[in-house]
Amino acid sequence: MRVTVESTGGFTGRAVVVARYDVSGLPAGRAERVRRAVDALAAAHARGGAGEIGADLPGYRVTVDDPDGAAAPRVYEVRGDPSEPSPIGVLLDEPGLGGPARGGPGGGGPG
Repeated sequence: MRVTVESTGGFTGRAVVVARYDVSGLPAGRAERVRRAVDALAAAHARGGAGEIGADLPGYRVTVDDPDGAAAPRVYEVRGDPSEPSPIGVLLDEPGLGGPARGGPGGGGPG
């Protein structure tokens, strides 16, 4: 499973990749945290939860795809403060996000 997190909106309206994961290359504990965060996003989406409402809140697009192409990519739009305990907070706070030295352009993040 590959997960890409983009920061969306802002004055320019551009999306910027802020985190990128390929769970097959992560240690088991990290991979499990990423999977749980994605599962929580899927559950919130199924319940109709879109996150907080407010034009000044940060927005994120989380794209989850299967590298084998067995399933169609899933895309979740999330709004809210990532510093609050939440799945998006987990995805943004996870150390070792495939930044330029580890997984191509974009990425980065704390760690």
